[in-house]
Amino acid sequence: MLYLYWHAFINRLRSQALRARSPRYIVAVLLGALYLWWALFRNTRGGSAPLNSLLLSDVTRIVGSAVLLLLSARWWIFGADRSALAFTPAEVQFLFSAPITRRGLVHTKLLRMQLAIFVNTIVFSVIFRGDATELSTWERAVGWWMLFSTLSMHRVGASIVRSSAIEHGTAGRRRAIIPVAVFCALVAAVAYGVAADWTALRIASVSGIKTLITAVAAALQAPVPAAALRPVQMILDPIVTAGTPAWAMSLAWALAVVLVHYLWIIRLDHAFEEAAVEATAYRAEVLQRFRASQMGQARSKKGTLVKVPSLSLQGRPEVAIAWKNVVAALRGGSWKTQVISFVVGLAVLAFATRAASTKAADAFVGVTVGWGAMLLFIGPLWMRFDLRLDLPRLTVLKTYPLSGWRIVTAEIAAVTLLHSITVWSLMTVPIAMFVQDPQAYLETGVTIPILASVVVGVPAFNALMFTIQNGTALLFPAWVRLGTETRGFETMGQNLLTTGATTLVAAVALVFPVGVGGLVLWLTNDWGGWSVLLATVLASTIIVLELWPVLHWLGTVFEQTDVTEVGSPS
Repeated sequence: MLYLYWHAFINRLRSQALRARSPRYIVAVLLGALYLWWALFRNTRGGSAPLNSLLLSDVTRIVGSAVLLLLSARWWIFGADRSALAFTPAEVQFLFSAPITRRGLVHTKLLRMQLAIFVNTIVFSVIFRGDATELSTWERAVGWWMLFSTLSMHRVGASIVRSSAIEHGTAGRRRAIIPVAVFCALVAAVAYGVAADWTALRIASVSGIKTLITAVAAALQAPVPAAALRPVQMILDPIVTAGTPAWAMSLAWALAVVLVHYLWIIRLDHAFEEAAVEATAYRAEVLQRFRASQMGQARSKKGTLVKVPSLSLQGRPEVAIAWKNVVAALRGGSWKTQVISFVVGLAVLAFATRAASTKAADAFVGVTVGWGAMLLFIGPLWMRFDLRLDLPRLTVLKTYPLSGWRIVTAEIAAVTLLHSITVWSLMTVPIAMFVQDPQAYLETGVTIPILASVVVGVPAFNALMFTIQNGTALLFPAWVRLGTETRGFETMGQNLLTTGATTLVAAVALVFPVGVGGLVLWLTNDWGGWSVLLATVLASTIIVLELWPVLHWLGTVFEQTDVTEVGSPS
């Protein structure tokens, strides 16, 4: 197995290196190397101290432990991502029938996970480093590796147990009761610690979000929640204590946690094979559902075909392409569930925080704004119902009787609309507060022109971000992950670098639009009135004018792209 995967890795690198003979790939390699040097080395020489101080904070350690516990509990209570177990159809055909033990298959999956974990470890070690010549940097790197390895094995173990429980019916569910009950108890202990100090938290909320987080950390230090969080803190301690005498002891405890998880996974080898086969079949079923939805049909959970609303036979063909991607998101993805959850959940929380106190409502509005800003940048990585979904079927796309730029524009328009609706759903918070108390706008500073500016500006910004993502996929189809399959948190470091690179390109494109909008606000000196809407309209118009020639150019690239340049979805 080591021989197989090592030579597969080398051959993949060799085939990718051969593509560098193309001028645009050579330029991409040089720019990528320059960006990695700036992002991971040059840019962090003077900025590591604040990050390290934040990392070493007791508040970060305690709150981070609670977040990781809730993440692990979600895998057990609601089910882990089945892709953690899935193999490719070729691997199922050749490996599962080969003279390889089930334990060997487990080691195969764990070994493949280590590549992504290794890259993630490097990224986070460099970002949070002090100096590469210091021993603490390497000690912290070991801590990051232990953290990511433990979480990865825990996710795989939860997937195996949950899948086995479903496979064996009542007997399997009976065996899964104990771990689910344990994690429910741990979550209840954390909730008890917060509820027991609820009065102090309400008082702290008056002083702002920072004071509230500090109060939450203090509440979680009570005996009951602290005991529940202790196992999670054990795998965080080597990161926090790096460079101190306590690191050796914390390393021993964290290593024990890693070994316990490893032995636990190995003992599940009898259930691994059937769980992996089921996960592979589930991934194939999801892929088939995507393809069926794009052909005008969708399958229900029972496997029956459900008719998807169809368009008229007359009209602009670009609308049909955009509609195809919208239907794929509605039928094959979790976009609709996400939007409904946002609207309902945010409305309930908005009413609750507004009833609690004005400061709590202001803090919740600030958190919502921050989450919306984050969605604008990382959303295009998740929402992939565009060319990144359709490029593997480039042979079909090229048969469409449309020019390339029309196809590219239609593909980008669909995801731009979908993601704009997602961001707009966050406006539930100010609207709900306004319905509950019309004076809320006067207190928070949110005005009708500002809300209207969000409605206008979000689609233009999303169009820019999705154009960058789709342009990258068109220019470098062999280097971009195609398809809609999500990855685990092991790839968080790679996604962080990708988001940073996309943000840099977007920042360059936004210089002139933001400058014009800022000039309008400066001349009118009206930072909360209708001048905000005017500035947003002007900036959005400039973004559209910038994208127009770019879309025509990408259409030319699309027409010139050979089908052999596109890799298979992974």
